[in-house]
Parts: sequence; C-alpha cells; structure tokens
Amino acid sequence: MSQLPLSVENLTTAINASELPFKSLADLEANVEFLGQSRAKHALAFGLEAKRRGYNLFVMGDSGTGRISMVMRHIEAKAQLQKAQPDWIYVNNFDESREPWVMQLPTSFGKKLVSDCQKMVGRLLVTIPAAFENPSYQRKKQAIDKRFNSRFESAIEQVEKEANQQGFALYQDASNISFSPIIDGKPIDDITFTNLPPEQRDAINQAIDLLEDKLTEALLEMPQWKRESYEAMQELNSATIHSASAPVVSELQEKYRGITGTQIYFKELLGHLVKIILENFNLIESPELKNDQGLRELLQQTFVPNLLVSNNPALGAPVVYEAHPTFSNLFGRVEYWNEGGAITTSYQYIRSGALHRANGGYLVLEAEKIFEDPYIWGQLKQALLTQELKFDPPMMEGQTAVTIGLSPHGVPLDIKIILVGSRQYYYLLQDNDPEFSELFRVLVDFDEHLDKSTESLLHMAQLVKTHSESEGFAEVTLKGFIELVKFSCRLSGHQHQLSTRFGEVFELLGEADVLRFEQDDPKITEQHVLEALRQREFRHSRIRSEMLQEVLEGQIIIHTSGNVVGSINGLTVWEIGSTDFGTPARITATVFPGNKGIVDIERESDLGLSIHSKGVLILSGYLANRYAREFTLTLSANIVMEQSYGLIDGDSASLAELCALISAITEHPIQQSLAVTGSINQFGEVQAIGGVNEKIEGFFELCRARGLNGHQGVVVPKANQKHLMLKQEVLNAVEQGMFAIYTVETVDDALAILLSLAESEMPELHKKITEKLKQLHDICEDVEEEDDGEEQAVPATADETKSELPTKKP
Repeated sequence: MSQLPLSVENLTTAINASELPFKSLADLEANVEFLGQSRAKHALAFGLEAKRRGYNLFVMGDSGTGRISMVMRHIEAKAQLQKAQPDWIYVNNFDESREPWVMQLPTSFGKKLVSDCQKMVGRLLVTIPAAFENPSYQRKKQAIDKRFNSRFESAIEQVEKEANQQGFALYQDASNISFSPIIDGKPIDDITFTNLPPEQRDAINQAIDLLEDKLTEALLEMPQWKRESYEAMQELNSATIHSASAPVVSELQEKYRGITGTQIYFKELLGHLVKIILENFNLIESPELKNDQGLRELLQQTFVPNLLVSNNPALGAPVVYEAHPTFSNLFGRVEYWNEGGAITTSYQYIRSGALHRANGGYLVLEAEKIFEDPYIWGQLKQALLTQELKFDPPMMEGQTAVTIGLSPHGVPLDIKIILVGSRQYYYLLQDNDPEFSELFRVLVDFDEHLDKSTESLLHMAQLVKTHSESEGFAEVTLKGFIELVKFSCRLSGHQHQLSTRFGEVFELLGEADVLRFEQDDPKITEQHVLEALRQREFRHSRIRSEMLQEVLEGQIIIHTSGNVVGSINGLTVWEIGSTDFGTPARITATVFPGNKGIVDIERESDLGLSIHSKGVLILSGYLANRYAREFTLTLSANIVMEQSYGLIDGDSASLAELCALISAITEHPIQQSLAVTGSINQFGEVQAIGGVNEKIEGFFELCRARGLNGHQGVVVPKANQKHLMLKQEVLNAVEQGMFAIYTVETVDDALAILLSLAESEMPELHKKITEKLKQLHDICEDVEEEDDGEEQAVPATADETKSELPTKKP
C-alpha cells in the first residue's frame, strides 16, 4: 500500500503529566466558576440586567453542561445585591366572599400580621363575653325586658279586671292564657262545668269568647312591642360588641398605620365582626359555650389573613427553581374540603405557586418539563403579557363543569423567567410561536466544547478537586486526571477540545471512587477511571453484544478476510436511548447494462432517508464528471446495505458505496479485512463524518472477536483525524501492528488502499473504469438502435392485416 496507517500518537489526545501547569491536584485552590462559556456568561449578565418587559431569558444547551447550576449561581449572586421583595396576603372580602382581596405588605410583615390577627381573635373571645357579663349591660338588658313586660302585663291586667267583673278568673302560664268561670266564690273545674245546665254552659262560653276577643284586642300591638324590644337588644348588643372590640382592633390599626390597605381592612373588619358575633350570639350568650372551638375557628377563618408569600429581608430578591412545574405548582391552587356533602372553600385555602414565591425576582424553569402540560405555556405567556397572576385553572378535556368556589383578585406580577432547554425547543418555539420572541428576547447559548488550553486544563483540575471535596471523594492522581481529560475530549469528539458536559465527567469520577473504595486504595488513579469506563460500557453493551454474536454465528454476513468484487464493509452507528455504538455493515453493488442509473435499494424500499439518498445520488455526479465526459453515463446499478431492516440516514456510507460500485464496474476485488467510512462530493473529495470513534471501535470489536491478524483496519476521512479519541484496546492493537487506521482525502486514496494498488497503478484503474462505462454505454446504444430499427419497419397493408384475421362464417 502506498499510504501508511496512523501512529498511536495520532489516535488520541496528546497530554503528559509533565505538561500540566500543576504537580498535584491537592495543591490547587477550589474553584466553583464554570469552565469556558464566556458567550453564555455575557448574555446571562445582560439579560439579568435588562429591566424592560419581555427581556426574559432562554438558556439553550445540552443537558449536563451545567446550565442550571451556572444560571442559579449567577442569579443568586445578583439577587443578594437587590432589595427584598414585599409579602403578599389574601384577606376576606366582606362584601363578596368569593372574591378575596390581595394585599401587599412590607417584607416580613406578613407573618407578623397573621400572628397579630390570631392573637386578636383570642383577645376578642375573652373581651366580648366579658362585656356581656358587665353589670351595665345586664341593667340595660333588664330595662329593655322590663319595658316589654310592663306593656304586656298592663294589657293583661285590664282584661283580667274586666273578666273578674263578669265573674271569670284569668289564668296565665308560660305559653297560654285562659279564662275560667267563678261559681260560689271559686273557679270551677271541667267536671263541674260539664254538669252545668246547657243554657248556663252556653252563656259561659259566649262570655269567654268575648273575653278572648278583648284579650286579642289588648295584645294586638304585642308583635310591635317584641320587634321594638328585639331592635333595642340588637342595638345594645351591637354597641356592646363594638365597644368591646374597638380597643382590640384599634391597637392593630395603630401598629400598622401607614401601610397601604391595612386601615381600610381593619375598619371593615370591625364592622363585620359585630355582624358575625350577632349572627352567632348564642355562642356568646351561653356560659358553657364561651370558649367554644367552633366560634374560635369561625373568627379565624373570617378575620385572620392568609399568608401567600413571605420573604426574608436578608436574602435579597427571591430566586426559585421549580423542579416539578405542574400547573398548580407554578400558578398556585385553591383547596377544597367536603362539609356535609357540599364542596366548599374560603380565602384561607388559597395556596401560592412558584410564580408567587419568585415575584419580584427570578424563576428558573426547564422547557422540557413545562411542555408536558399543554395548559402551562399559554397561561405563562398570559401572565407575562398582562403582568398579573390570577388563579385560573383550566378546564381539562372531558372534565365535567365544576363551579369554582373562589375568584381571587390577581397579584401584580414583576418577574424574570429563565427558561432552560435544548436547541430543539428554542427553535421550535421561535418558528411556531410569534409571542415567544417578544417575551424571551435574550438567548443564553451554552457552548458544547472549549479549547484544551493550559488555562482550561488548570480550571478543569480545580473543578475536579472542588467536586471531589464536596462529594467526599478521594484525591485524584495526575494520571487519573489525564484519563478524565481524555474522556472529556472523547465526549467533545475532538483531540484539542474539552467537552462542557462536566456532569458526565463528574459521574465517571464518582464511579471511579466507588472502585477505589472497594479496592481500599488511597487515591483515584488512571486504573480506577479506565475500569469505571469499562464497567459502564459493559452495563450498556447487551444489544451490541447480541448484534456481534449474530455476526460471529453467521446470521449476519460480514467478511473480515479475503477479497470480494462489489462488496465492502461500511460502518454505521446505532443510537439507542443514551447509548451509541458502532457496527459494520456489508454494502454490495451490482452493475449491468441498462439506463436505470444507480438505484438505491434502501430508498426504493422506503428504508433510506433523505440524506442517505442524497449521498447515493452524488455517485452519479462523480462518475459522470470523472469518467463520462465524452459519452452519456448509461448504466444500471443496484446498491444496498445488506441485512438492514431499519431506517438508514446519513451520507457517511457514500465513499464505501462508490468504492463498491467501482469494484463492480472494474471487477477488481476489495479487501474485506478493511472497513471504510466517509462522505464524498461530486469532485471525489472525502468529507468528514460523525461518530468516527464508535465506527472504528465497532469494526475493531468484530476483528478482535475473530482474531486480529495484522491485516485488518479502517479507512476514515483525513478531516476526521483530529476527532480520533479511541479506546485503549484499539490503541494497544495499533501499537502492536495488529490493527491499522488509514486516513484519506480523495476517492483515489481510498481506492488505492482498498484495492491494494500502488500509486503507479491508479491511472490504469481510471482508464479501466472509463472503458467499462463506455462499454455499458455502447451496449445500451446498440439496443436502442435495434429498437429504433424495428419501429421503422414497413407496416403491413390493410389487406394483409385483414387476411391474417380469423374469418367468421355464418
């Protein structure tokens, strides 16, 4: 072969312990600042400083890059410098209890007011009953009763006097007044009355009827007397309650003087308090019920405010991260309870949400979570647009109508939302929701990688040390740290860049510390890190192992030795959940005369997606441009990825497909001990592809399982050389000369390796390709000429045609 394989030094990042700007991680200072992300930090600082409406932030980046941690750290630092936000309470709307009022209080005053109102209820339960036991009240009450009784007794005396004059006695008990005739100086009983002559009984009954009429006439104004007495008692009770309550409420009025809304509330409270006590006067009047718990609960449920939000003056502006953003967790809720079969509630059962608690400050949400509920996004936009937060739960589809017990007044909203999500969500919202760009004007874009500089390595070491100390891990050795750096480079897919997904680096560090603890080692070494990687790979390797076993058993045909015409080993990457792994795939091509062109069987069977089909179509452009300038490219060829039963996408197989096609055209065999990956353009230049490490390792695993013989290897684009971060097993095999990695820049480079051709033999190959394509063209042209000749034959005459037709006889 004219081209040499890459050396081990080119297959991974170059880093030595002597090159590190420190001798030990133990000597480093702790550092919690995130590595890199200068663009994101600048955008975050700008977004947090912007005060205008609509300057909410969307933090865009992949999970594991420390998006939320960095955002929270910056927000909390800024919030500490801001003033604390006011408290919010709900109070009873005495005129319309279904619409409780919201009230703003100075910071930390909410709890004080609730506590003072609870104490007020306790004092009222003592002072009000005591006021009704006061001798002054009792005298006034007796005077009212006496006035009523005097009128009543005066009326009765007049009727009784007239009855006595007519020989009747008047009897009065608790509920009845009656008359009885007097005979021989004493009232008679019923038996004596029954024995009287009928005429005498009739006379007595007539006299009694007349007396009862006079009694009724005398007591005709009795309802008026009762009403006047009742009104007098109500006035007395109201005045007594007011005089007993006013000093208690006045103390609160004086204590909270100057706070907007409290004076109005206390004034209305005092008036409504009199009404509530009068409506439940029996609980005050009965001595055994003076300490009744029901009355205490009634007063507390009516007059004690509901603390919605309480802020700490020492913590600055509120910062809230809502990890479980359901509708009620964000916007609050109203709780209900069952009372005698009826569903009821009150202002006391209004519960705050994350938006209430973050009001005046910052709320951090994850986009992926809020879109799990289709109602959240619309309600969130409505709150930001109107700058008001209302309790307005949605009616779910299929839910029967339920009368909402409360319609609380809305809370003014002044908040900055920080929405954290992937690029997919950001661009989806930007394209489909015009209001999104108006409400989230600041994009905080997190980088996925950063340069592997001396400064970044030092910073990363500080982060590793800080995380180890905070989690209680052992110290990491220099060689152990180097393996973490290599893992980070592997995540970024670049030899000279570190991944910003430090969450995965820290996870690997934690797993390495578990192994260190099991082995009772004092420090985390490179062996612990490498073993943690191997165990992690093993835990996720079931599907890959099953696929490899199918190849080894011959259920899937993949050759790793010999030479075959029109057959080549391509490389694919499987993405299953969070696991990516590479596997080889056999690509075959057949060529025959015809004008169908290059047929992508994957596309024809609806298994090839658009990008894969594009890669196949480019092959025709390359062949025509390179070999068919003097004649029309005319051929029929079928290309297929054998034993592939799922969807295929990507153009990284186009180099392999072209080499298989050229092999089929020239009938020159391809080495099956090699696998190839790469994308090509119409000029034959080999372009970079993704997943290069997984693809190489997938073919290596198959070769190792069958036995490495020193002839196996992989051909990859030259542009991917800086992306090579291969496992130690592959590096060891390359170092021992048992496996090879070749890089190519052009199709010719790949053909020279795959067809085992020297540089001097390449012109002959191209000449042969041109001749074969010309032969295919000529064959097709000859066939077309024959077809044209048949079409130009002289047609039979009408008589000749008619004579050949069967004759129908009668």
